[in-house]
Amino acid sequence: MKARLFALSAVSVIVLVGSALPALADGAEAAKSHWSGSVSLTSDYRFRGVSQTDRNPAVQGEFQYNGSQGIYAGIWASNVDFVGASSEVDLFVGYNYSLDDDLQIGAEFIYYNYPSADSSEFNYFEVIGSASYQIEDIGLSLEVAYGPDVSGTKALAVTGGVEAKVIDSVYLFSDGISMSGHFGHQSYDAVNVDYNFYDVGMTASAGAFALDVRYVSTDVDNVDCGGTDRCEGGVVVTGSLSFGD
Repeated sequence: MKARLFALSAVSVIVLVGSALPALADGAEAAKSHWSGSVSLTSDYRFRGVSQTDRNPAVQGEFQYNGSQGIYAGIWASNVDFVGASSEVDLFVGYNYSLDDDLQIGAEFIYYNYPSADSSEFNYFEVIGSASYQIEDIGLSLEVAYGPDVSGTKALAVTGGVEAKVIDSVYLFSDGISMSGHFGHQSYDAVNVDYNFYDVGMTASAGAFALDVRYVSTDVDNVDCGGTDRCEGGVVVTGSLSFGD
């Protein structure tokens, strides 16, 4: 059964960093359509607290089209390390809308695909709803992800996050440093493996480059984690480079 954190991870990269963010439309003045993407290298691909690479590095990439009315679609890929699977390719489409200058909401459909897997049972999809609110220099976020058939059971994940810029500019990082953290709960309808996950860290940015360092963990012990240390806490370091119009 897959568990992929971060990413709103967070977070291998703040859920966040390492992905190109979709353009938001406010209904009055839509953003120009454009393409964007990113490439990243992370010391451990974590999804909702659990390592997808057996605590080893991953190379990841994303390519995304951002429509003029808040609609976006794209593809994301990474190596993984499961029994019977070594790669993951996700397809997604979504919509973001700004209710005002500080409040945004969104909806997304994402299909998690493992082309190298021995069985298509690895594959599944989620429907995700999200909201974010900016209070001066502090950003708050909430994400709810529902999977109707994740390894034969219904799954629900709820994640809350907070982010604040603490330094406007420092040395090589001209765009400053932000602190962020997430806490979430993953539940499954038919199996008793509900768990909590969390992360806290900092992201330093300079133009298209971002360096994210954070501690990621869960409350799952090794026995319940299939006899592995994939659920144990650890420091994850991710460097990403974004590009686009």
